[in-house]
Amino acid sequence: MIVASEIQMSFADKSPLAIQPLIAANPKEIYQRRAERLAELAKDSPLADYLALCRLVVSTQQTLCDTEMGPAPEINTAAAMPLQGIQVNGYWIAQLQLLLSELLDTASSNVVQVIRQLMRQTPEQLQQWGSSLVQGKFSQVPAEYRLFLWAALSVYWSHWAPAVISRMDVSQVKQQPMCPVCGSHPVASVVVDKPREGLRYLHCSLCETEWHFVRAHCSSCNQAQEMSLWSFEKHQAPIRIESCDDCHGYTKMLFMNLDPRMDAVADDLASMGLDAKLSDEGFHATTVNPFVLADEMTI
Repeated sequence: MIVASEIQMSFADKSPLAIQPLIAANPKEIYQRRAERLAELAKDSPLADYLALCRLVVSTQQTLCDTEMGPAPEINTAAAMPLQGIQVNGYWIAQLQLLLSELLDTASSNVVQVIRQLMRQTPEQLQQWGSSLVQGKFSQVPAEYRLFLWAALSVYWSHWAPAVISRMDVSQVKQQPMCPVCGSHPVASVVVDKPREGLRYLHCSLCETEWHFVRAHCSSCNQAQEMSLWSFEKHQAPIRIESCDDCHGYTKMLFMNLDPRMDAVADDLASMGLDAKLSDEGFHATTVNPFVLADEMTI
């Protein structure tokens, strides 16, 4: 076990046209863009109140990017997902307390009541809930606390992910359904036009990393024979859905060339009506939105 700063730098293909297997996030820029997008999407939306709360949380996440994150986490350089499990060090809890303290002055009275309840929890309880969340066991965490816990976890993970990525052997990163850096679910796909038109990346719901995933392949089971592309507004809609007739999973695809303002988390949340339509057709999401951490599906 060594810390991130001790890992040897990787020698990735630096060609301007090379497909980057991993794209590291700039958390502060992502949070700023996300907050702006949430404010825009809240206009005339039936989800306006909740989108406004999410914007407050994201704006606070942006502020926390400049705070002390503690020592670099110990990671297993031989692991396929180096940041998986770093919640055990407990340093993310300091980010949670800062997040909650900031929100006390800006959130509504009902939300403040929930925040105060969460602030009274013991570090041991918070650690247990944090571990449950990153393991995908959402039902083990009270629903009213999930948004705030995940927001703090994300600030911590997204801070360390770029340093780890810069030292990973990205040539060994294979197409996979879970984040190659932290092992979390994607929130959605983004289709970009640089360095090549039409490249798809999955966006991590926890550390904000993006990883390349070939289109017309199921992002859950990876089969490529029985795939469908849904478009409900128009043929060239900026948000479309790719579904798999084999595992019956689906993921949203955000075509950034059609609307560069889109954000994976914000636009996935604001387009929940599309999820309802796919559910009616017998499909289930294979992604996770940090603002809607529903109980895990049982099969």
